[in-house]
Amino acid sequence: MAYTSGRDGSLYVDNVRLARVANWSLSGTVESLEVTNLGDNERNFTPGLKSAQGNASIFYYDDAPKPLISKVFKTDAVTEADRVLLSLRFGTKKIDVNAYVTSAEVSCQVGAVMQANISFQVTGDYVSLEL
Repeated sequence: MAYTSGRDGSLYVDNVRLARVANWSLSGTVESLEVTNLGDNERNFTPGLKSAQGNASIFYYDDAPKPLISKVFKTDAVTEADRVLLSLRFGTKKIDVNAYVTSAEVSCQVGAVMQANISFQVTGDYVSLEL
């Protein structure tokens, strides 16, 4: 039986592979909206809006991630043009989302490749979900 590990992960932005992913996470939520009627003996809920956000740690040794990181490290305002198609791929599986990068942290150590930690907010529905 095949398995997927962290070493199988890659991050693509607008269908271009940017970097190897050390780790990533994606969290989805659905709001619960109360619809309890006056006189009910228990609370009742219905599903509301859904949202997703995530983060990733990537390793790189060239300028490939520069367009992604520059969505946060920039001198002018963030606009809708800064939205990207993020694809988290691991083995034969993938998750594609339109997202805004909400934070980025770049670090480097002697004798190591560059590392960046990014956080992102998904906008709209999943583009593709193959788990």
